[in-house]
Amino acid sequence: MAVESSAKDNKLVKEMLDLIENDSENLERTMSYLTEDCVWVMEPGGTEYHSSREIRAFVDIAMSSRSHPDEQHKIKITHWFANDENLCVEYTHGAKLTGKFTAGWKGGIKTGILRYCITYHMRNGKIDLVHEYIDANSFWYNLLLPLLLGYLHWLAMRKLPK
Repeated sequence: MAVESSAKDNKLVKEMLDLIENDSENLERTMSYLTEDCVWVMEPGGTEYHSSREIRAFVDIAMSSRSHPDEQHKIKITHWFANDENLCVEYTHGAKLTGKFTAGWKGGIKTGILRYCITYHMRNGKIDLVHEYIDANSFWYNLLLPLLLGYLHWLAMRKLPK
């Protein structure tokens, strides 16, 4: 559901909405919209990535650990709104786990179990701040999310050259 806003013709808003829903596993496209000094914060847990270098490591790991191969696992934007400086997008999706970074586990997550809200702050045609919030409709997923996000952070920081 699109919300009319002063930013409805903003090229970056259109690009981000298309990226989220149709091209979410394109690392280079994702990175092209971020400033070098971008900060990305993940909730629950408050894990922070500072700079495109750290964000690239995290996003690469997150993207390679799952896929959206079919309609059942496709990202679906449920709501969004924007102004000249901010974009907020709510979405849900399922995923097929690749087994990479999940100890070989190749299960699936049904669409709707995890709900996301991601906010972007835009500066000079790029994103300089991202807050991503994940909520689950299951006690167990909510219990495991901070652990999983902490593990992904640990992997991302290990991946960076010293």
